[in-house]
Amino acid sequence: MTDDLRGLAPQHPVLYALEPDGRSLAFFYAKCPACARLSFPANVPGCAHCGTSLKGAETISRPGEGTLLEFVTLHVPLKPGMQTPRIAGDIRLADGWIEEGVIGVPSEADLRVGMTLRAVAEPLPDGAHFGCRFVPADGAGAA
Repeated sequence: MTDDLRGLAPQHPVLYALEPDGRSLAFFYAKCPACARLSFPANVPGCAHCGTSLKGAETISRPGEGTLLEFVTLHVPLKPGMQTPRIAGDIRLADGWIEEGVIGVPSEADLRVGMTLRAVAEPLPDGAHFGCRFVPADGAGAA
């Protein structure tokens, strides 16, 4: 896999963008004008913390990383074309947001609850876009 994906477009441009290294991802959050907490994704209509409208709120870019809370190996595709087996997990992002993500390791043995994961770009089969997957922040076990 190439390490630099700057020639590709993000599959979900409202969620993430490439960092300057051409491989790591940054996530977009909306900063609430009332309580100053972050909401994810940045295009949500209101703050989940206090309910204030986020129309016109400042967009904050933060490194795409988080803490692994739990994980499972999927043996049945959740959507057409999804390759299995595939490991997915719940990851705590900035300001406490918990999101599901695909984890790019060959085996559950490469994971442990509480480890730090980072989001990286993964080229998609269309050759024009990249998606997001998580890998161990220390690089161990990454597929």
